[in-house]
Amino acid sequence: MSSQPIINGLSVDVEEWFQVGAFERTIDRADWDGHASRVERNSDLILGLFDDAGVKGTFFTLGWVAERHPAMMRRIADAGHEIASHGWDHARVFTLGADAFAADLTRARDAIEQASGQKVTGYRAPSFSIDQRTPWAFEVLADQGYTYSSSVAPIAHDHYGWRAAPRFAFQPLAGSDLVEVPVTTAEFAGRRLAAGAGASSASCPTPFRAGRFGR
Repeated sequence: MSSQPIINGLSVDVEEWFQVGAFERTIDRADWDGHASRVERNSDLILGLFDDAGVKGTFFTLGWVAERHPAMMRRIADAGHEIASHGWDHARVFTLGADAFAADLTRARDAIEQASGQKVTGYRAPSFSIDQRTPWAFEVLADQGYTYSSSVAPIAHDHYGWRAAPRFAFQPLAGSDLVEVPVTTAEFAGRRLAAGAGASSASCPTPFRAGRFGR
């Protein structure tokens, strides 16, 4: 039996409670600043849990949040966690064209790097929205110098999913070093199921998702 430790991925999506996909048709973006914020309180709770457990993770953060909570971003970075991009304001990739997606990436990265002081090289699409409708998205990520993405859910789901995608890390573009790390899945009784926790975020009590390359 191998004595090598098992390496697990751990990540958090840092977004407000009103920004999740379930509310995208009921809460107008123009009203977001009028809602009570929970993201700092819950991010600090998560930082405490991670510190108690002695683990590090990746915090996929919306640019909208980073711009409004720079002190929180510094706390995450100072605690030794990786900070990556979750886009600007949780717009799903398949609702954007290539140009709009590129602009979204640039705006988010600028806000996150300025707030955290950390270079951003990773990306997670809101609601795992890189799928069969957006073959151009990986090219845009590669053009902007991202080294990895964790944006694909290789399952069939009413909210998201790309069932034909590989289950494990793969390189989506020939001639590019960009790596896609899909959300964790398990196969059971002939079905493929998401196994990396749920659709929660740092605005909610149970935020954990698989995604970091590390301990």
